[in-house]
Amino acid sequence: MKVSVSGKGGSGKTTISGTLARLIGRSGKRVLAVDADSNPNLALTLGLSTGSYDLINPLPHGLMEHRRVNGEVQVSLSRPVEELTQDYAVDCPDNVSLLVLGPPGGAGTG
Repeated sequence: MKVSVSGKGGSGKTTISGTLARLIGRSGKRVLAVDADSNPNLALTLGLSTGSYDLINPLPHGLMEHRRVNGEVQVSLSRPVEELTQDYAVDCPDNVSLLVLGPPGGAGTG
């Protein structure tokens, strides 16, 4: 199952994403939550304490490949997701792992 949450800034995307991730994880499924926000703070919603933030190692930009297909930019990973989660994901409560893409330079919030 893949779930994506998007919307305007301040619409509750982080709260909804974190709640869904934890509920799905509590049902016994393994969950990989990906925080692609320019101001990543999904960790707090997933139950990590602010003291645990030092454990978060955002994905380096070099691991994401950008290419143009039919006039649209597509982003893919240069390594298998399993390797990236092993190297960069942080374990959270409720069977959830968090992967932070890191804030893009010059982007706004939301």
